[in-house]
Amino acid sequence: MAAKKKARRTTMRSSTGKKLYVVRDAKGRIKDVQSYQRAHAADLRKSAKAETGRKTAKKKAGAAKKVAKKKVVTGRKSVAKKKVRTVLTAGQAAALRKVVRKVQSDAAKRQAAVRKAVRTGEAKARAAVKKSRATARARVRKAVQQLPPEARKAVREAEARIEKTVAVMRKRARKSVKQAEAAALEARESAGAAATSVVDTAKTTASNVVEGARDLLKKVGDVVASVVEEVKPGEPSKG
Repeated sequence: MAAKKKARRTTMRSSTGKKLYVVRDAKGRIKDVQSYQRAHAADLRKSAKAETGRKTAKKKAGAAKKVAKKKVVTGRKSVAKKKVRTVLTAGQAAALRKVVRKVQSDAAKRQAAVRKAVRTGEAKARAAVKKSRATARARVRKAVQQLPPEARKAVREAEARIEKTVAVMRKRARKSVKQAEAAALEARESAGAAATSVVDTAKTTASNVVEGARDLLKKVGDVVASVVEEVKPGEPSKG
């Protein structure tokens, strides 16, 4: 049995040139005429079942991946904390936390100081530029009023030079602000690196102490075992 034909849509133009959708039945007869703009907008608002299923599956896979990644990171952090706790004593861990907090506080203070200096320098530069422009304009106006008409051309040239100088000063001020921001970022990165090196040094030192204690305990055990072997049952010790 042949499959039943479905109704289909074709595009046409009206007498005024507007694009239309013509809905035809299985035999090709016109059933309805729709505006292409409205019909196309309605089509875009709907999603096919296959497309919706793919989006849902992709969304679920992304969520599962995020949860798995979070679990791995959390597990690694907990393992690292346990290792530090087993290596360091309570006093050493407290001292280490104090050092890290101090380094972070110093880095934050330096960054705030650099930001303040940048803002102050930018404000001073703006004020100086504004003041110089006002002074220059006042002088030029006064000179123009006193000079004859033939000298006005030279005055205009001088004013153009002043405007050019002001533009150069603005460019230099922006450059200095960018350099200060780069210095602040570099100071922050160096502070973070210093904190990391302090933590690594403390971990290494604690590990060395633990290994030394283990070696000492092993040696003591070996000495005790040798003494016990030398003393036979029922005989007094040589010492």
